[in-house]
Amino acid sequence: MLGLLVLTPIIVGAIAYLLRGNAAKALLYIFQVAYVGLAFYVFLNVKQNGPIIWNAGGYTDGLALSLYADSISIFMVLMTAVFYIAFLVYATREPYFKHRFYFMFMALQGLMMGLFLSSDLFNIFVFLEVSTVVVSILIMFNKEKQAIYDGMIYFFVNVIGTAFLLFGIGMLYRTFGLLDIRALREAMTGLESPRAVVLPYGMMMVTVSLKTAVTPLFSWLPKAHGTPSAPPVVSAVLSGLYIKSGVYMFIRFNDMFSPVIDMHVFFFWIGFFTSLIGFIMALGQKDIKLILAYHTVSQVGLIMMGINMASEIAFWGAVYHIFNHAIFKSTLFLTAGLIYEEYGTRNVYKIRGLFKRMPWVAVATVFAILGITGAPFFNGSISKYMIAHGTYDYTVTLLLNIINLGTVMSFVKYSTMLFGKNPEEGTAKTDVYALTASVIMGVASFMTGIFGEALTQFFFNYEVHVNVDEYIQKGMVYFLMIIAGVAFYHGIVKHGGLITRIGHLELTFNGIITSMAGYFIVMVVYLSLIL
Repeated sequence: MLGLLVLTPIIVGAIAYLLRGNAAKALLYIFQVAYVGLAFYVFLNVKQNGPIIWNAGGYTDGLALSLYADSISIFMVLMTAVFYIAFLVYATREPYFKHRFYFMFMALQGLMMGLFLSSDLFNIFVFLEVSTVVVSILIMFNKEKQAIYDGMIYFFVNVIGTAFLLFGIGMLYRTFGLLDIRALREAMTGLESPRAVVLPYGMMMVTVSLKTAVTPLFSWLPKAHGTPSAPPVVSAVLSGLYIKSGVYMFIRFNDMFSPVIDMHVFFFWIGFFTSLIGFIMALGQKDIKLILAYHTVSQVGLIMMGINMASEIAFWGAVYHIFNHAIFKSTLFLTAGLIYEEYGTRNVYKIRGLFKRMPWVAVATVFAILGITGAPFFNGSISKYMIAHGTYDYTVTLLLNIINLGTVMSFVKYSTMLFGKNPEEGTAKTDVYALTASVIMGVASFMTGIFGEALTQFFFNYEVHVNVDEYIQKGMVYFLMIIAGVAFYHGIVKHGGLITRIGHLELTFNGIITSMAGYFIVMVVYLSLIL
């Protein structure tokens, strides 16, 4: 059954490639709905009976090539499957939605499922390598010069990055003779000296950190997610779903090494600086897709902080924020595609009157903005509430508030598109399929906030009780942040200057590779000092 979750999207994508036309589209829609049903069935099975393990060929667990579904991995699978329905509906009438795209897009879904379910390190490496090729092709799909350049940068950076993973896996295999994550975790409990796994840990975490796009390894992400000609649905799936595979691997690999290595403090601060730099870079952009891409960096930083706060409520808050971010960031990228198509520009300062010209697109955008900024009753407020309750340290609380303020300031700038004079009379004619998918995703930002407590219980078997007084207090803080964000935008951001210059800083290809090597050295030195 777990094997079907990995293989069937790739097989159906290949069949759709051969069928082409309306028959191929019908096949994709019918399959995706059935696929969600299968994922939900496995999810309920795991929820009721515990983790599911599938060993290839019936070999001994720990030695066989295994697929493993627990509460986190099957949640990631279900989330991906459901969101793919919205993405397929959105792309229905897009000119790029043809036979080649069918196969690549569906293959990416199967590869992501492999990353979420595989328990074998070498299989994970293979899934990463193949998905890198597929993502690169999707980025370059429209064959424009800038897209080809950005796609090649993404490809070479990630191929070099996964080489670190391969070397780390080889060193672990030489030490333990095992490749299964669960078996390696058990074997590490008998390790005499943690220093024996410092190098493989460092190498593997370089790859994971690159895939997660943390500081200083995030420069590839804006190129990949924000490249001008990449289809909006590709940007949405990369920023909403694919980037989460790095976060998921971070959780799995850290758990594997947890008997001998604890790097919570290190990665907490990596998360904070990632989030800080992400929203500062976003403030300096004028391209709406680049604003969203840099905010993916910032939100991933927040997720990393929650995961590494050594608190159960913060951890599950971060996992729930993975889900929430997938909703509102996918919505924002989908609506950004519609806005660009209508206005013919991606310059945030040249797009005005969205409420008058594209009212439903504006509504979906507003819902997503309220979600990402953590407005009361929207999904971001619940996950951020849980992360904030993972500490009683006022310093950490201050850091979280700085990140929230930065997010609010960025989206005050982004929301200026909603108002102002509409340069053309009347409303735009927007494709009904793309509009429907965008609005449904936007409304989900609200619904998953209203039912946030019930959803955390349902998805993770974790009970969270929101204190009404504290929630009201955080709501008041949010509105104060809105006021501060508006003042900051009109006082500083709107007039350019230093923030704009900072926003245009980026690492070259050589700089990205050098930063990987430096990141590895820093991590190994840090581990050598604390062990």
